[in-house]
Amino acid sequence: MPSVNSGELSNLLLAISQTLADRTQLASTMDAILAAARQLTQARHGIMYVLDQTGQALVPLSVHKHEQPLQEHPWVPLQLDLLKENDPFGYAITTGEIVLINDLYAYSGYNCDAIYQNETAMDLHSANLLAWPLKDHQNLTVGLLVLFDLCLIEDEQSLSVFTKLAGTSIRQAMLLDTYHTSLRSLEADNAALNRENKQLKARKKADYNGPIAESDPMRQVLERLQRILALPVDVLLRGETGAGKEVIARYIHENSDRAGKPFIAQNCAAIPEQLLESELFGHKKGAFTGADKDKKGLFEAADGGTLFLDEIGDMPLLLQAKLLRVLQERKIRPIGSSEERSIDVRVVAATHCNLKEKIQKNEFRADLFYRLNVFPITLPPLRERPADILPLAEHFITLTSQKLGLDSEPVISKKARQSLMDYPFPGNVRELRNIIERAVLLSDFETVDAIELGEGDTFIPDVQADIPDDSVFNSTLPEVDMASLKDSVTQYERTVIMKTLERFNWQTRKAAESLAVPLSTLSHKIKKYEIMP
Repeated sequence: MPSVNSGELSNLLLAISQTLADRTQLASTMDAILAAARQLTQARHGIMYVLDQTGQALVPLSVHKHEQPLQEHPWVPLQLDLLKENDPFGYAITTGEIVLINDLYAYSGYNCDAIYQNETAMDLHSANLLAWPLKDHQNLTVGLLVLFDLCLIEDEQSLSVFTKLAGTSIRQAMLLDTYHTSLRSLEADNAALNRENKQLKARKKADYNGPIAESDPMRQVLERLQRILALPVDVLLRGETGAGKEVIARYIHENSDRAGKPFIAQNCAAIPEQLLESELFGHKKGAFTGADKDKKGLFEAADGGTLFLDEIGDMPLLLQAKLLRVLQERKIRPIGSSEERSIDVRVVAATHCNLKEKIQKNEFRADLFYRLNVFPITLPPLRERPADILPLAEHFITLTSQKLGLDSEPVISKKARQSLMDYPFPGNVRELRNIIERAVLLSDFETVDAIELGEGDTFIPDVQADIPDDSVFNSTLPEVDMASLKDSVTQYERTVIMKTLERFNWQTRKAAESLAVPLSTLSHKIKKYEIMP
């Protein structure tokens, strides 16, 4: 490396100052400082350290070996006890004094074992060493310039001015980096608040069908989902039966750029294997007995949108292999066809099973699991999100009231609210919905007071089979005249009371206890419906 005279030093310092003023990244700044320092001192090698925020480590941000900067190097942050003055670097940082060792491998004044180890790792054997503390405008040490195999310093004053400039520039870079970090954090917080505000506004809309998330666990689920709503990634939903996995799947679809395209749901455990393959991938006419025409599969039907595959853990192994291929290649081949068709479908899979246990039992493919498990979401059971119980109950009262055509919604009594809060809900949100729908039917349509909790408390075994397992009323209710529907509900309630009274030989107190209603309420309804033994 050619030497420079005193006249050239001033121009070099000016150039360095201008270069550093344009830099905003600390690593780039350090690299420029090191290159200039080596030119000033004719050093063959060098390292620029920055003191970390704890003051207990020197972090190497730029390393030059011969003429080339090293992007990857064996030097690691040196964990220093800065109070030990027998370490040359620790001494320089602690005292702020320059350390110069002219014969590095013969010198015994400092403990240089760590330096020797790093030299060996870099295949070096330096003759001398200079450790110069870098100080900012407040005379605080912010880093360390270390030069190896350097020539005599012709103009120490110029190098001192340069290192002062370097230290100040490092401090500015640190402050700028801190500012940018804080700004990004504020922007992230602001974005999160905006999303939460939109969600809260959406929940107040009468047509809001998204998840109710007043509890911290569910808010964390929605916050995690925000990261991938607009991204083309598949999602695996895990959670107990009835936890609301399909609701979350619809939420993902409706808040993505696929919202205007189809959302199709399929329970993989609901139909036999041979029919499921045709259902998912479609078939050509004549592909098998009964295939009298071409059938479009669900993947093709959901093209551009979202396909929700519920109970993916119960999918047969043969279909798992075909599903994996579709997820990897985004192409399908209908049964009986020799042509593949490209598809653009986001898959949201769901399971209540422990898929890792199924893998160990050879009931689920490991490669499919890892393909689906790129972005898993675990839905908490309702018992772990008690803050959502009453808001969900009120939501289901609203839905049930709308389906029944009620002029006003019943209110939940204090006793009923407490009963709901004390119950563990083994059936999760689905069970809560069933309980509320049944409670509205048993109410006087003004106050929900009678709450049936748990399967063991079902009080009408003779007519229970008439009630669908999913819910008393659901989104597939047939369109009927509202007046006749109210009459049907009234007749249903009268029948329930009659059967319960007959079961307890018309002992009204026992019947009231079984129905979980006050005796006065039962007496009122007996008179209202003119029920007589």
